[in-house]
Amino acid sequence: MKKIFILIFNVFFSISLFSQTKTEVYFGVSGRKDGCSDIIELYDKGYYLTGGFEGSTYDFGWNIKTDINLEMIYDKVLENSLSTIAPFSSVSDKNGNIYITGFMNYPVQWPFVIKIDSCGNKVWCKVLDYSAEGFDFGAGKDVILTKDNEVILLTGFESESQMEKVHLICLGTDGEVLWKKPYASQYQHPWIRNPSGYHITEINNDYYISGYCYWPYPDDTTHFFLRPLFIGVDSLFKEKWILPFAPLDSVYGDAYNSIALNDSVFMGVGISRLSNSVDFGLLMFYNKDGEELGYSEITNEQIGPDINSNEIRDIQKINDSLFIAAVFFGSDFSENPVGEFILDTAANLYNFESRPSTITSPSLIKTYDENYVISTSIKENKSDWDIYVYKIDENLNDVPFDPTPHTYDSLCPGGIQSGTIDLSDCFVWTNVGDAPTPEEYFASLKIIPVKAYPNPVTCNKITFEYENTEYHQNMELRCFNIYGKEIHKEKIYRYQGKSVVNVSNWQKGMYFAVVYSAGKAVGRCKFVVR
Repeated sequence: MKKIFILIFNVFFSISLFSQTKTEVYFGVSGRKDGCSDIIELYDKGYYLTGGFEGSTYDFGWNIKTDINLEMIYDKVLENSLSTIAPFSSVSDKNGNIYITGFMNYPVQWPFVIKIDSCGNKVWCKVLDYSAEGFDFGAGKDVILTKDNEVILLTGFESESQMEKVHLICLGTDGEVLWKKPYASQYQHPWIRNPSGYHITEINNDYYISGYCYWPYPDDTTHFFLRPLFIGVDSLFKEKWILPFAPLDSVYGDAYNSIALNDSVFMGVGISRLSNSVDFGLLMFYNKDGEELGYSEITNEQIGPDINSNEIRDIQKINDSLFIAAVFFGSDFSENPVGEFILDTAANLYNFESRPSTITSPSLIKTYDENYVISTSIKENKSDWDIYVYKIDENLNDVPFDPTPHTYDSLCPGGIQSGTIDLSDCFVWTNVGDAPTPEEYFASLKIIPVKAYPNPVTCNKITFEYENTEYHQNMELRCFNIYGKEIHKEKIYRYQGKSVVNVSNWQKGMYFAVVYSAGKAVGRCKFVVR
């Protein structure tokens, strides 16, 4: 059986060998650790792999764009002369921009996020320094986009007090920090210890964080033990609830991700740690109100007599009753290969497949053609490994290549060359702590600040500048004299940033400019005509 090998040399020259019956691809340089932490499907049906090479958490970022057949189109190395780089997660918008988060040691470990445009160029890069808030270091764990293309980072921070560890940070499309907020804070939840989030998922305009925490024993509040953790966040990013899963039962473990079963019931997936040598795959059920609905376990005996551990890292829906999961399972406890399960919500196991010699956490996506692509790493030898990506169907069979012609990077007609993206000049945000909360930020969007210049007006025209018009509808600018008589009125359109008004026929004196949204005054300023 043939495989596809893509060998990347130091000058990033690639060679591909094709098979018409199997999609299985390796990316790597011999004698080097090459890993993939995330894979996403792009607008042109190609894939984008986020990862890196060298070191246990990478010293350099390495991002790879492939076509639908997982053949490399280009690769980009992320470098910083002052720091190592560990990319963890990525997301893309409909315009082909890609946002990546992880951490840099700059000068200590802090979250970073970069924006890369559809032509593979760096648009901006930000490092989020939280030291002014008393935090020692942190990392970007996951990244998603809102419907307005605002960038939401799931971050984790460490501090001496350990009171607020899980944060969401929102950045605008230009990289400005819009708001930040801690979740599962010990100030609000005194019993919680060391919460952490792995993934954030958007479901019906709300958000759900999956992770873990430590929670006290029911009959001994001086001892804390590991629990899966879910955090519910509403559409305005207000914390709805936290759910340390099964606090009165025997579930010890982690929640790695969540998926919607219907509009109100969700399934979290993870691991139940039974002892220091036995793990079970775990399905956890809860609703949108944060109520626990029970759980199911994939026992090791369901897989085979020599299996001592299985854990579910990611999951996708096949249909209303069946799911495909990316998992670790095997006879070891600490290091097992990646594989897949076909299962239902009752933890019935219908099929499974192991991928020998694979080692790093898998990333699973459902493709546009109702198949599945999984990325992980595979051992090259005892000390080195390569990125390993494969495509399968709902029966865990290998999927043949798609012969349909596709145009790749159509948003960048000139094509993209492989190369290096230098992140040494990343802007360091040292004032993240000054960012407003989501509540303060969304309240500010209800207002349209208005500036007028020149003021006083000594010529024939005055310019009014606006903010936040993209968040309003049915807007008007009206100008009044000091007696309240309306002198001028004009329509303002969404995203409009300014208006120029001719005042040559106006009498000298003071005036008021008022901006209305849906009949309500939302912004105003004074100006003088001389």
